[in-house]
Amino acid sequence: MRNISSLMLASCMVFLAGCDGDFEKLNKDPNAATAELFSPAYLFTSAQLFSSRGDDGASLHYTETFVQHFSTLSDAGTFDFFGDKYVYNKGGSESLWKNTFNAVNGGSKLLEDAIQLSKDKPELSNLHNMARIWKTVIYHRLTDLYGDVPYSEANQGYSTQNYKPKYDTQKDIYYSMLSELEDATAKLDASKGPVTADIVYGGDVVKWKKFGYSMMLRLGMRLQKIEPATAESWVKKAFAGGVFTSVDDNMYVRFLDKTGANQSLVNGESWTLSVSGVSPGKISATIFNYMKSRNDPRLKYMVAVYSDPSKASTKNTDPAVQKGMPNGFNLVTIKADPSWDNTKDQHQYSGINRDVYAKLDGPRMCLTYGEVQLMLAEAAVRGWINGDAAALYKEGIAGAMKNVAKYDASAVITDAEINAYLTANPFVGIADKEKAYEQINTQYWAACFMNGLEAYANVRRSGYPKLTPINYPSNETDGTYPRRLRYPEDEPVLNADNYNATVARQGTDNFKTRVWWDKQ
Repeated sequence: MRNISSLMLASCMVFLAGCDGDFEKLNKDPNAATAELFSPAYLFTSAQLFSSRGDDGASLHYTETFVQHFSTLSDAGTFDFFGDKYVYNKGGSESLWKNTFNAVNGGSKLLEDAIQLSKDKPELSNLHNMARIWKTVIYHRLTDLYGDVPYSEANQGYSTQNYKPKYDTQKDIYYSMLSELEDATAKLDASKGPVTADIVYGGDVVKWKKFGYSMMLRLGMRLQKIEPATAESWVKKAFAGGVFTSVDDNMYVRFLDKTGANQSLVNGESWTLSVSGVSPGKISATIFNYMKSRNDPRLKYMVAVYSDPSKASTKNTDPAVQKGMPNGFNLVTIKADPSWDNTKDQHQYSGINRDVYAKLDGPRMCLTYGEVQLMLAEAAVRGWINGDAAALYKEGIAGAMKNVAKYDASAVITDAEINAYLTANPFVGIADKEKAYEQINTQYWAACFMNGLEAYANVRRSGYPKLTPINYPSNETDGTYPRRLRYPEDEPVLNADNYNATVARQGTDNFKTRVWWDKQ
């Protein structure tokens, strides 16, 4: 019996040894999405989608109130819109960082994988270069809000096991992004066919080229205060390359599910609820009064009073009842303000017109034709480009007004309305350059309504409009205007050496420290 068992064992060993070379093949799924089989186009689509909708806390709840597009009476930090009073809220301050570097659906990780998987593949050249351009969309927002951030070593935990990336200086990040834009945009080639996975331009290479140069213009202008000669050189390159030429070139992602059933295709449920008036957010008196005093035709589509925000049927768009809420008050202190009516509650103030701006299937704007024309107007005033500053200024306002219809087809501002506004609010001219900068950048602030990240960056860069800082109890800035957000609270623990090096180089990790391009 022992001999039979030994023979069987020996036979099995021989069989296993002979089959060992086939086990690897047998254990491979022929249908698995390996690097050779998986299309990086899917990653590109996801990166576009997630990076467009993943910034509610930073964009809406902080920066939109920093720039006084919105206001609230909520006690500091207890609800959305905590930036109204410059107080610290962990979730809001960390949101853009966390959403950018989220391991599952963070736009930067998905995009980095798409870039690597499309590299050195001629048939994916356009996809590769579009992804490189989109990378600047993600990182310029991140560095504008925090300053020095992980960039060159970011998202390498899986590939190189680097879980503690260094923080690159904002200067190095900006120089890299501008070089990437120049190279990637130049390499886009319409003869190589469209990229069908693109949810912005449908793979249209011509539009992507315009977008690449328009992003170069934005980033170049951002350096105006810190390195004006560098800024001028990049603005000239962008202008020569060819920027947006109409509102049809606007870069935005439109979401597709107006019912809210598919959360991945929704324009941010928290975003929609917050701006709808169900949460305490109201239109700031600052932007409301600016527009009302100039008979701005955009205002009628922006605002509405909902006497009961939970019921759409209580919407009132009568201009006579609209008013903005001043920033920096709570439910007690507002009662001393002249705008308060003691016969009503906080919903006496105008909220957003949710049928235009607060739709689950609405767009998220990133860069628009109106903004581009206004940046060119400033560049013309500075003498950086050959252009008619007055004509560019007018076209910027017209583009911003026509852009409202992109939010909802019913919100059409006619040419007659635009011309009447321009006649009543003429450009001051270039004789007084500082007045011209103020006028252009205040219009830019209005054009960036609902794009708080960009509005906030440009207010810091240009100094306009001159907003009155809020000095609410326990604020983070001692009553001065905030210059950035704080890094996530776990960074000093998880990435201590790099965090400490950055704080030592950049300045104290608080709302008062200025980022590199914002240095005085």
